[in-house]
Amino acid sequence: MPKHPLALALAMAATLGACTVGPEYVRPEIELSARFDQAGSHAATEAVQPALWRAFGDPSLDVLITRALEANTQLAQALARLDETRALAGLSTYSLFPTIDTGLSAERSRPSGRDPFLPPEQGRTDTYRAGFDASWEIDLFGSLRNPKRAIDRRVQADAAALQNVHISVVAEVAQSLFELRGAHARLRLLEENLDGWQRTLDLVTALERHGRRSAQDVAAVQAQRSALAAQHAQQEAALVRAEQRLAVLTAQPVAEVRAQVDVEAGLPKLPPLVAVGTPEEWLKRRPDVREAERRLAAAYADIGTEVANYYPKLTLLGGFGWTAQSVGELGEDASERWSWGPSISWSILDFGRTRQRVQAAEARAEGAEALFRETLLRALEETENAMAGYRSANRAAFDLEAAAEAAREAARLVRLRFEAGSEDALALLDAERTRIDFELQAVDSEVQRATALAALYKALAGDFAGLDPEALAARR
Repeated sequence: MPKHPLALALAMAATLGACTVGPEYVRPEIELSARFDQAGSHAATEAVQPALWRAFGDPSLDVLITRALEANTQLAQALARLDETRALAGLSTYSLFPTIDTGLSAERSRPSGRDPFLPPEQGRTDTYRAGFDASWEIDLFGSLRNPKRAIDRRVQADAAALQNVHISVVAEVAQSLFELRGAHARLRLLEENLDGWQRTLDLVTALERHGRRSAQDVAAVQAQRSALAAQHAQQEAALVRAEQRLAVLTAQPVAEVRAQVDVEAGLPKLPPLVAVGTPEEWLKRRPDVREAERRLAAAYADIGTEVANYYPKLTLLGGFGWTAQSVGELGEDASERWSWGPSISWSILDFGRTRQRVQAAEARAEGAEALFRETLLRALEETENAMAGYRSANRAAFDLEAAAEAAREAARLVRLRFEAGSEDALALLDAERTRIDFELQAVDSEVQRATALAALYKALAGDFAGLDPEALAARR
């Protein structure tokens, strides 16, 4: 058997093995300002600290977040997608190595007896074969390495997607807990006012029987109490919604959520300053931007996969085996067969289809780049809006608390005059409605302030940028 075909094939492989066709991927250039536009007096430029949610100082929140990271179904789905992509990446690695098949066959043949060229005494024939066949595609132009490169980049993208889900789940747990605490605070406030208005109704009813108040006063007080009762029912529904949302996020019965939440703790005390870092640091932390960039890089590798179809493919083939008339003869007494040599295939007449596939891959890469830039812009928009939202929530909370305090004092003075008989029920109703409205708005503003800070922490993505998917998988 001449050796020059294999030598020629190996020489070609050595010469062209490092040649990978297709465009070289270069990360798009990004211009960012040195400081966030909405980083005002509430923000510090120090680096974002780890475990941001612990800044709330809420043990119930720590318990719920730990539970969510262990059992949340969205995280489980994202982790499963990552595991699938990793398995595909492992599969692509094997395509770079030789394939070896083994085989064993048995065959029995018998003439029909009507063949004029065979003697009648010719009997049956048994044939047994055993052997090995190997093939190895030498990746001359990246037809195998480019798919491997693409799937590896998609693994990185899915890991970033897992981190993004992690951030979203933590933020939603925090916001749902704050909504739950806010509903409890509103219920307590309304219950206190319902008790107070019941006493006022009893007083006005007694005065009306003695002719000191009119039936109109009694009806007005009764209407106010009924309105508060309706608000109380609405807040009970809001409380149930928040509990159910936490049950979904933590994948446990709502009774377990109630056991884990200290309803008397109230809303958390918020830090006076929030470390936001710089836009350059922020960009490295955002997993959604990192995911989009890795998918763009994978799209470029896909172009190389299609371009490689313009070029020939070299495969090394080899085989060795035995043939015998009985199983016992397989080995030394069997006849041997062997073959080896290169095989070159080249779809020269298929260049039209290849060109269309290359153009389709290029279009997908252009779309991936547009998506990357859109993701970056939306992430920046989310972060700037979160900073502005937290700043405005701080101002609103301060102003509404001052308004509620003033309304409480005004209502106290009107009630004193009402009980002394110098004010009618309408004046009292107006003052009390104003007080209750401002107190409820003050509670709402504290809830909005806490949820706005959770949204800002989510936008900053500080404590999750270094999340190791392996560590997350180990906790599940």
